[in-house]
Amino acid sequence: MIFDKNFINQYLLFTFALPFLATLIYSFEDRLIRNFEFYIFLILLALSSYAIIISNNLLLIYIFFEISTLATWRLVLIKRENIKAGNYLLYFNFAGAILMLIGISLLLIENGIENITFEAFDLRNIYHISFLSGILLSCGIFTKSAIIPFYNWLPIVYEVSPIPIIALLCGIAENLGLILFYKIFISNWLEMEISFYHFIIILAIFTSIIAGGIAYFEKELKRILAYSTISQLSFILFGLALKNDIGIIGAFILILSHALAKPGLFYKMEAKEDGSVNFGLALLSLSLMGIPPFLGFIGKLLIIIGSLKLNILLGVSAIISSLFTLLYSLKFYPLLKKEKGENIIATSIVYIFGLLLLILGTLFLIYFLKIL
Repeated sequence: MIFDKNFINQYLLFTFALPFLATLIYSFEDRLIRNFEFYIFLILLALSSYAIIISNNLLLIYIFFEISTLATWRLVLIKRENIKAGNYLLYFNFAGAILMLIGISLLLIENGIENITFEAFDLRNIYHISFLSGILLSCGIFTKSAIIPFYNWLPIVYEVSPIPIIALLCGIAENLGLILFYKIFISNWLEMEISFYHFIIILAIFTSIIAGGIAYFEKELKRILAYSTISQLSFILFGLALKNDIGIIGAFILILSHALAKPGLFYKMEAKEDGSVNFGLALLSLSLMGIPPFLGFIGKLLIIIGSLKLNILLGVSAIISSLFTLLYSLKFYPLLKKEKGENIIATSIVYIFGLLLLILGTLFLIYFLKIL
């Protein structure tokens, strides 16, 4: 059941609904972003994400992939103050999209599709992907999910964007690349060179460790959180590229964990200082660190087990990446505790998301212990 298409779609829709609703409700109290343009592009991002999740047609996926980029770009520029950051996001994603389009064209040629019809782009018609077309397709994925060498736009955007916009980025937009990787390279039966997956595995774990190291040595709070996001997204990609059931399940659990923990940490900057928000911050941080029984622990544990099944060096690398997460989380926790705001909705989001990570993590842990 865990890899049933309908189950995966429902799971991802639930995952994305949480940060979307949090930002929507938060916006009612934030006059700086509460305007017609914000709601238009917020809904556009949600609808394009929904279309990417449920669609099985590569042309539709590509179109909505770019619509999500447009929506994200306009949301980052919602205050008209972040022109440089918005342009960075747009230019990097546009470059990735061009390479991805070339990859799609090459893909059609490789699969002997001569008549370019809507049905020709159905993923079920794709049986073979060469190493080159796979890499070109992955460029769009790497850009959206900030994988080396297409990660540079993300720290700049995090530094200058409003908190609810950053929450949307790390809760929804940045996960779209990971979902596309799963839909193209994992969920369908393919003739694919094994060297492609080896390349993705090495690139993903390399990005995760390097970004984790940068996060540890950074001093500015938003930049620490930005590089921690890059590290986490890369670790999820690593889990997917393992192509074994344990690693893939761990990756999907981490997608949910990240969609709750990271937006929650950013909302802490706007939350009122009281006992509940500090308790929520502790829960969010413990999940990000991978402490049992939180959701982040379950996802990381399964990915580490999946990597150890393939190669002992991969397992050691996954453990090193997880240790960096622990180190930079211990660093940003006291910095976040000092952040104080006045928004009661942000306080509620921090508390609720923290509790969800604990409750869902406990339920997942009980489920997998029964299996074991």
